[in-house]
Amino acid sequence: MPQEARFVDYKTKKALVVDDYPSMRSAFKMALASFGMTKVDLAATASEAVMRVKSGNYDVIICDYNLGEGRDGQQLLEELRHREMIDLETVFLMVTAESIYERVVAAAELAPDDYLIKPFNGEILRTRLDAILLKKEAFRKVHRSFAQRDLESALAGCDVIIQEYPKYFVDALRFKGEVLLAMGDFEGAEALYKQVIALRAVPWSRLGLARAMHLQRKEPVAEEMLLDIVKQHPELVASYDLLADVQIAQNKFTEAQNTLHRGVEVSAKSPRRKRRLGELAYQNEDLDNAERAFRAAIDKGRNSVFLAANDFANLARVHLDQNNAKAAAEIITSNRKLLQESPEGKLVAAVVQAQVNARNAQHKEARAGMLEAMQLKKRGARCEPELAMDMVEACVKAGMDDEAAELLAEVARNAHDSTALLDKAKRIYQEAGKAEQVSDILQKSTARVAQLSREGALLLQKGDLRNGAQKLLQASKEASRNPRVLMNTAWAILRLVEQDGNSDDMLGNAMRLLDAAAYLAPEHPRLAGLQTMLRTIESAVAAQRLAALIKPT
Repeated sequence: MPQEARFVDYKTKKALVVDDYPSMRSAFKMALASFGMTKVDLAATASEAVMRVKSGNYDVIICDYNLGEGRDGQQLLEELRHREMIDLETVFLMVTAESIYERVVAAAELAPDDYLIKPFNGEILRTRLDAILLKKEAFRKVHRSFAQRDLESALAGCDVIIQEYPKYFVDALRFKGEVLLAMGDFEGAEALYKQVIALRAVPWSRLGLARAMHLQRKEPVAEEMLLDIVKQHPELVASYDLLADVQIAQNKFTEAQNTLHRGVEVSAKSPRRKRRLGELAYQNEDLDNAERAFRAAIDKGRNSVFLAANDFANLARVHLDQNNAKAAAEIITSNRKLLQESPEGKLVAAVVQAQVNARNAQHKEARAGMLEAMQLKKRGARCEPELAMDMVEACVKAGMDDEAAELLAEVARNAHDSTALLDKAKRIYQEAGKAEQVSDILQKSTARVAQLSREGALLLQKGDLRNGAQKLLQASKEASRNPRVLMNTAWAILRLVEQDGNSDDMLGNAMRLLDAAAYLAPEHPRLAGLQTMLRTIESAVAAQRLAALIKPT
């Protein structure tokens, strides 16, 4: 068993202290200096902290929860992790008053390494930092392997910690569960979480088991578990998100909306959860609650990395459905400066304005706006399927039938399994008296992708991996923004490389397909397993090439 270091060499560490009170920043700096840490930077706001982290790496970040105006410490942590500005090796210590400690912990979307409760002294600070840094050292190799997506090494590293560091036994089991889920080994994760629950049914293990069940599509079992979790631990906000996922998978959309509403009541600061609540409310035709949720997503997302141009499109879409074109136009007018800062924002502004003009029978202006929007889209502005359907609607109302058909065909190819979107397309054309056109467009646009996918799957079943993969490659070119088609194609290619070797740079094709899928659906449950499969095969191919090079002639 390895000997743990008895002390931390603070002379080699660099820290950032974030607090809106100058006296507290100075006190922290003095305390850190007293045990050898001389490289200490200070920041008064979350924005200043982000700038500091951009320009330098820190071993330790000590941050007060309350930072005055703007973002709080929890929001800063979430932004730094979301933007990958800090990794798992960086210590993040949250400082909070005892009076709000329980509320802060309960509402945390992403947990810091530890909390430091006021009041405290230098000895308490050092003891807390010693414990965290020594634990980070024990997990260093595991964290690095995980960050590099070398999940096999991360998994093996967890087993080493379990055997050699008894004090970190539970932490290693918890991280191992995350690794197994990331690998796509859902049955292995299920077994691990059941092992932990047999020892002690801590909330994270029960939540992990429910997630493993959900990823195995055992939705009724997962739902029953999660309903019990939210009953016993109503403060555990992540359980509401997962329960909503499980309910959506069973087409229980009203229940999912109610679940997310409860989650928002527990943690009211997350713009992403409010956005998702708005999407569900809109799908359920609950326009009043959709409006409230989308507006809250914008309000909570301002001055953060989580505000998206599409948030403004979502809110405008609700107003248009409420026959309030004036309110939709006002969203663009009052946020024009912000929207002009990105191609996606410019696209949203152009589309919404064109929709407003079309509703007001200003067809010339609507056509001009749609031509601008289509140029922005062609130049690379990311266009969500819902926004593309808004473009279809504006084109139909403005008499741009050819452009509408082209846009709808693209949406149908890439979101052919979205009943809500396709039903909306049918309503748009029916209201315009063009029901026959929409049926023809949808049939023609989806038929080729479906046919290629079926033919590819049949060839794969017969063991003809090469021709099956080629068929799916053709399908992926037709549906280049459909994550499921992209991942199915990547899987077929990887199976082919396993069998025949990497001819015609097939591994490169698989990598590009998975990169595209990761961009479109980063949380998809199949993605991590396919990425692991890709890395494993890449390593095997590289080893074969090396062996061929050194083989004696």
